[in-house]
Amino acid sequence: MNPANNTVALPLDLPLQAEGLLLSVDDNGLIQVLIEGRRWPCQRAASCLLTPQVDDRVLVCRAGEQLWLLAILVRAQPQQAAELHCEGELSLSASQKLTLRSPQFHLEADNGECHIDQLSYRGEKISAWVTLSRLFGQRCESVWENLTQISHHLLRRTTHTEQVRAGQLDVKTSQLTRLRAPTTLISSESLTRVDGKQIHMG
Repeated sequence: MNPANNTVALPLDLPLQAEGLLLSVDDNGLIQVLIEGRRWPCQRAASCLLTPQVDDRVLVCRAGEQLWLLAILVRAQPQQAAELHCEGELSLSASQKLTLRSPQFHLEADNGECHIDQLSYRGEKISAWVTLSRLFGQRCESVWENLTQISHHLLRRTTHTEQVRAGQLDVKTSQLTRLRAPTTLISSESLTRVDGKQIHMG
C-alpha cells in the first residue's frame, strides 16, 4: 500500500530540516513532500536549479512558516534526462576555462548571438541547412582537396582584379558562352585553337 494515499496535512510543527519523498508538483510550483508519513507543502528554492521529479529524495528546510525544497538528494530515475531551469535569465561564467563534454550535444533557441575573438573548429563532418546565409568580412582564405558547388543561379562580382591559376581549365556550357570586355587578350605559348561550325570575327 502506498503511504501517500493515507497522508493528510496536519497542523504540526514544521520540520527544521528533513529528508523526504517528493509526491507531486502542481502547475503553480507547489510541491508535496512526504516526511515520516506526513504530507508537507513546499516551495522550490531558487538555488535548486535541477527540476525535481516525482519519487525523488529531497532535502527540505524551514524558514519561518514556509518549507523550502533546497536540493535533490537522490533521483528516482538516475538515467532520466535532467533539466536545469530558472524563471529568469541564466548565466554561466568562469574566470578561466569552461568545458562542456558529452557524447551528444543539442542546442535549441529562437535567437542566438555568438561573440568570440578567435575560434578554432576541428571535426570530421559538418552539415548546415539554412534558408539564408550572409557572411561579411575583410578577408577569406580556404584550402580544399576537392571542392564542389551546385546551384541554380550563381552571381560573382569582383570590383578590381580576379585571377585564376589552374593546371587545366575546362569551361563547358549547354547554350551560350560569352566573353565581353573593352580589351580581351588570349595568348598561348604553343597552340591556340578555335573550332566551330561558324566562326565570326569582327
